[in-house]
Amino acid sequence: MRTQALRAAFLVALLPSIAGAAPAGHNEGYVPVAAKVTGRFESSWTTDLWIYRQSATTINLWYNVSGQDNSNRQSVIVPLTQAVTYLPDVVGTLFAAPGTKGSVHYLADGQVYVVSRTWTPGTAGGTYGQIAEGIPASLASPAGAGPGGSLRMVVNQAAGFRANLGLINVSGLATTVTAEVFTADGQAAPGLSTLTVTLLPYDMRQLDDILAGLTAGARQGLVVRVSVTQGDGAVLAYLSEVDNATNSGSYQEGFRFAY
Repeated sequence: MRTQALRAAFLVALLPSIAGAAPAGHNEGYVPVAAKVTGRFESSWTTDLWIYRQSATTINLWYNVSGQDNSNRQSVIVPLTQAVTYLPDVVGTLFAAPGTKGSVHYLADGQVYVVSRTWTPGTAGGTYGQIAEGIPASLASPAGAGPGGSLRMVVNQAAGFRANLGLINVSGLATTVTAEVFTADGQAAPGLSTLTVTLLPYDMRQLDDILAGLTAGARQGLVVRVSVTQGDGAVLAYLSEVDNATNSGSYQEGFRFAY
């Protein structure tokens, strides 16, 4: 069960602090988005994973499907027998869940570093996509964190681009999350600048084109702020800014000022 594995990981996480300086990497985190699904403009998205082993020998991987309660999902245990373990098409092959998207929760028995690439074949040949590093679970924004502990991302509002916001619930509790968009001077962006969504346990949701409700215009340096507004869960977030002409996106991990 996931709960038992998390308790064991707590003890593992304590060991570096007891023995001395902790090595780089972490033992628990989330690949924020993983997919085997079709998208806009005839795209077809696939996610590959690379797991760099630092001190771990095995890793548990849970696939949390978007829009579902993932509390009772069983993990897939992957032995880490070499420096880098490559898992192509992780959603379609390892988890046998084609036609879906979600996030990947990982928990290792030592330190790891995880990288994902979500890509699609290009209409003129080749591929395009975006790289996302695994985010340590410790960087999540919990309930009651306040403005300093909320997650921030920055984006420009411009014709021909859209911004997709990803939200990942890292807890086994239903959690209501609010995303607010501010102008560079700290004022609420004009138009529909507040979005609220309830995430099920270990749920992941992507809110597409979150700037579509703003008053039309070109605005630079918008700040997207994400926080838990109801429930006792904790969240991670990312922003993908996509060029509508090419469907190519740039990835940004949510960050917080207070820890």
